Amino acid sequence: MATKTGATIGMAGSYNSHSLPQRALIESSKPFIEKAIEILNISSGESPVIIADFGSSHGSNSMHVIKSIIDYIQALNKTDRQFLIVHIDLPTNDWKSFFDILNHQDKKFFSMAIGQSFYKQCLPPKSLTIGYSSASIHWLSQKPCNITDHCISIFAQGDELQAFKEQARDDYRNFLENRSLELIQGGILILVMNCFNDEGLTMTESVYHLLYKCAKSILSPNEELPNYTLPVYIRSYDECVDTELFDQYSFEVIHSNMSAVDFKFYGQLKNNEMELEEFSRKQTEFIRCATDSVLREALESTGKRSKVDIDQLSNQFWSLYKEHVYQNPDDFDIKCYQTYVVLKKL
Repeated sequence: MATKTGATIGMAGSYNSHSLPQRALIESSKPFIEKAIEILNISSGESPVIIADFGSSHGSNSMHVIKSIIDYIQALNKTDRQFLIVHIDLPTNDWKSFFDILNHQDKKFFSMAIGQSFYKQCLPPKSLTIGYSSASIHWLSQKPCNITDHCISIFAQGDELQAFKEQARDDYRNFLENRSLELIQGGILILVMNCFNDEGLTMTESVYHLLYKCAKSILSPNEELPNYTLPVYIRSYDECVDTELFDQYSFEVIHSNMSAVDFKFYGQLKNNEMELEEFSRKQTEFIRCATDSVLREALESTGKRSKVDIDQLSNQFWSLYKEHVYQNPDDFDIKCYQTYVVLKKL
């Protein structure tokens, strides 16, 4: 599976534990979804209200948030128009799993999917009423360079860090410019973005260190390892709440704040609600879902590995990862800092 940049990354649908942390992120955004809907004015008419999820992945979480949005619109009697939901992710997304989930939903809406990067324009001008994106925009449209001696830009320095910083701002600019074109006047954009806390930490550093440790054990040091760089940039709060870009693309900030989302696995372990084996398995499945495609791309980069070899090495990598989590569970009390932004199109 090719690396999916410009949307969520992962072998979506393959690992059920992926839904749990993502669902936690969505639940944490509900107060801001409600705040956005409360200020939203939906005009009367016969055409459907268009709502878009930018970075739909395997679909389970996308359906959950869309239902929450529609339920609250209807609870406030905002409109009696029908809803058209647009699910957006790259062509390399696991669309089969997505449609399997979609077709088993008790839907209150019509739906369609678009397979392209959300850093491009995805919808006609002035057609979108509500846009939503959660835990997606830190994945970049492209990897600007490889990281020396690590796999993620939070540990980059000098020119490498600057290259990621510039790529991230260009991508954010493109994202906001295209959403500004698509949104109706008064339309709402709700963003949930991974970020650093005030101390400059993500609280997931142990995950990234372990990924790189496993990569050094599996990948060839001179050819494959340098290519094992996640196309990810974690923003500061100020980079997420970029008022210069918001003003440039005619957005008013309705709300913004930062908070930590607890993925709960560690708490369940400590409260004896989960065995250590299950804890290490779920932690590994969650991270594997998010990053295995990057590992596979590094293994494919030299053209010397067969698919069988790559599958075997991927399994070895994640076995190593799981064993380390099992032996060191206290290193994986994972929380994720998020910036929540509600924007209104002027």
